[in-house]
Amino acid sequence: MENFEQLYETTAGIPGMNSSPLRGGDWADSPGPADGIRRQELCSRVMLTITAKELRDLDPDECIDPYCRVSVCDSSSAPNRQWEFLGQTEVVGNTDCPEWSTKICLTYFFEEQQRLHFEVFDKNKEGLNPAGRLYPKRIGQCSILLHELVSANMNRLSKNLMEEGEFAGILTVVAEELSEGRQESVYFVVSGHNLDRKDFLGKCDPFLKISRINFDNTLQLAFRTRYHEQNLNPKWKPFEILTQQLCYGDKDRPFLIECFDWDQDGNHDLVGACQTTVNRLLCGLDKELPLINEKKLKKHKKYVDSGQVQFHRIHLWNDYTFLDFIRGGTELDFTVSVDFTKSNLPMQDHSSLHRRDRMNQYELAIGAILEICQHYSRSKLFNAYGFGARIPSVDDKVHYNFPLNLETNDPRCKGVDGVLEAYSIAQSKVELSGPTDFTPTIRLAARRAASLPENGCKYCVLLIITDGAITDFEQTKEEIIKASSLPLSIIVVGVGYDTFDEMKVLDSDNRLLCSHKKYAKRDIVQFVQIRKFLPPHRTMSELELAQAKAKLAKEVLFEVPGQLIGYMKSKGITPRDPDNPFSENDRQILITPAAHRLRDSSTSGLEYRQGLENL
Repeated sequence: MENFEQLYETTAGIPGMNSSPLRGGDWADSPGPADGIRRQELCSRVMLTITAKELRDLDPDECIDPYCRVSVCDSSSAPNRQWEFLGQTEVVGNTDCPEWSTKICLTYFFEEQQRLHFEVFDKNKEGLNPAGRLYPKRIGQCSILLHELVSANMNRLSKNLMEEGEFAGILTVVAEELSEGRQESVYFVVSGHNLDRKDFLGKCDPFLKISRINFDNTLQLAFRTRYHEQNLNPKWKPFEILTQQLCYGDKDRPFLIECFDWDQDGNHDLVGACQTTVNRLLCGLDKELPLINEKKLKKHKKYVDSGQVQFHRIHLWNDYTFLDFIRGGTELDFTVSVDFTKSNLPMQDHSSLHRRDRMNQYELAIGAILEICQHYSRSKLFNAYGFGARIPSVDDKVHYNFPLNLETNDPRCKGVDGVLEAYSIAQSKVELSGPTDFTPTIRLAARRAASLPENGCKYCVLLIITDGAITDFEQTKEEIIKASSLPLSIIVVGVGYDTFDEMKVLDSDNRLLCSHKKYAKRDIVQFVQIRKFLPPHRTMSELELAQAKAKLAKEVLFEVPGQLIGYMKSKGITPRDPDNPFSENDRQILITPAAHRLRDSSTSGLEYRQGLENL
């Protein structure tokens, strides 16, 4: 008799290991997400190398002995600049072009707006600090956003040093991600075919055990899937196993695959077993293997097998980080969609969520999130749409996916200011209506994601800002499940004071989203309610506003790096070599077969192609 809880305790460190033998359906063999993303892939330790040139000589009669101090602050403390000291370089004697060897290290977080402050001092010159004490004289200073640095070409940025409004030199900073040694794993997409019936009155409840064959020929469990109830042709959820756990890192060393029929009492019946190696799978030599039951083989001369295990996709994966992809040229392709339905209340109403006399929650969300995301797009262009409104200057219909900038009729906006300006134009030209349908918006984003080249050059992020319940909830679930195999993350920010119960269902952190027994391939939705970051019913100070924006962005964007890595892993896409960057042809948006499959049957081919061209 086998105890799953005990087995889990011995294998808890294995990526993607399941915690309990629950059943699943379709390609998802468990209701819980298991992308195998580890925390260290979502944040990174970064090392800074600093050089300077053309440093201003404070005293022509004496040499310069410069050193550099580095501090950091996040955007929540930006108004009063509460800097945290990170470290300082050594002193380099007698030079105006120092190359400091001391490295400055810090932790990078995608969801935080981290600002670095560099101050270059001359050890030999002294001045008075604000407290009236003697202090080494500062030559110059500058600030750099860490987002700018890690997304820059070759992770290198140069900035002018300034002091009292005068040029004081040029500082160059290079960021390098620190790696503690990459762990290699094998990514599996596996199914069973024509498995034997093991129960007299029912079908099989199959699950797989994959074990390493030790040097003494004993077995060590490396991974176990969850079981499928009453299914002779199961499709298990994709999983990964460290090569060290699977075969000691030797890709020619055989490992064992066993298929069992799950029983509640723990006496699981063996369906059959097979052996293979990583290299045979990678080369496509073992695309399908028979499951052999040795007892049946000995008893029955005509016995062939007890079914087959089929390998649909096998590839190697190193534990690449988000910064690996950014350094390789991957960009975020960002779309924002704003809710203009009646539940927001008329804009002239004092209680309107679209009120124009002061910053509203829509503007706060746009600014907080786009300020970070703009650094991960070379063009700094955002696609900005509205939905659920009538446009009196056009017709009397309710429009979805209309460009926010109704003056140019172009959804593309330059930077955060461009989106906010387009939002202001829409406020003056639309009439709030409804219903609150998400399906057209998600379908539009999915089409754009499906049209991207499958080379990892771009990853789409859709931001929907809304004030209440979705009227097409079931259709929205279906569209999200369809889109879960695409390079797409969906962020939903709730404004106002609704309970947003349905949104919390879509943000299925502990269960993969399911509709009509179809499971999402991965979790792509993050929902955050903005009011949890705001003081109740009063105007915020500048500091409170900055803190609210920082906290909102941190929570909203926290999952994006892991979702990007999960998509790349599922497709076997590795980071591009920075020395071999993507060309413009590599980034060209295409009308791919995947995009055609997402085509709405109610949309004509011409309308669909025009829609893609306008994305």
